[in-house]
Amino acid sequence: MKAEPAVWAPALLGDRPRRLSLQSGDVGEYVIRGGRLGYERLQLLARQWMPTTTELLGRVGLKPGAHCLDVGCGGGEVTFEIARLVGPEGHVTGLDMDEVKLALGREAGERRGVTNVDFRVADVSQWNEKDAYDLVYARFLLQHLAQPLDLLSAMWAAVRPGGVLLVEDADFEAMFCDPPDEGFEFWKRSYSRVLELRGGDPVIGRKLHRYFREAGVPSPTMSVLQLANTTGEAKTLPLSTLEASGEAILAEGVATEGELTTALARLASFAADPETTSGSPRVFQVWASRPI
Repeated sequence: MKAEPAVWAPALLGDRPRRLSLQSGDVGEYVIRGGRLGYERLQLLARQWMPTTTELLGRVGLKPGAHCLDVGCGGGEVTFEIARLVGPEGHVTGLDMDEVKLALGREAGERRGVTNVDFRVADVSQWNEKDAYDLVYARFLLQHLAQPLDLLSAMWAAVRPGGVLLVEDADFEAMFCDPPDEGFEFWKRSYSRVLELRGGDPVIGRKLHRYFREAGVPSPTMSVLQLANTTGEAKTLPLSTLEASGEAILAEGVATEGELTTALARLASFAADPETTSGSPRVFQVWASRPI
């Protein structure tokens, strides 16, 4: 038996989207709400993808004592995982433009007794370090950028000899559900469209291998993964992300408020139904080592 449709009232007002700029004339406005609500969504996202990210960090050879950078770290869940893997002799810096998320990340670090992490507010267009880190990492950041090659080049420049550049990003075209659901298709279509309208790329994952080479990064390695869920909190990620991007969807005229509210209610019902399957975006993992 299918679950009864949930009553869903979207919280579309609140923290305004922020802008990501790489250079004059190349500005993309961030689609997903920031602040505390954005932090809570990132916690859910981290719980879904942390096992695969942890496995990947081991595969690329992250070692105790390494000094690392997490670009676009959000609330810092991956930052903390990297800190755990490099141990007390290592160190991790998290960069993000959202001061609220960083403050919440600092509070979380203090509660957990993490001493080898620092968080810095940074605009990626202004960030510039050379030969500074053993690992430079970003997850689900480049999809929001109008000029991702500029950031990839800057990230590569920050990798010291013997270090690794590692990026994970998504291809939203590959998302699926079963059985077909209008709310899920609305989310897939609307999020991709508003990302494009604000300068991002909803299928950037499939382009990462080529972008590495175009940014001057030699011999990248690539792996691809996708998750599917029938139960559990991970099924609510489409709902959470649609709600968090609802303000941008309305502002860009991608949908009406009525259409958005209906889609949110459908997604809530779909997520609660154990007879449905929700497939994640396809995630591309690309990395390369700087020769010694």
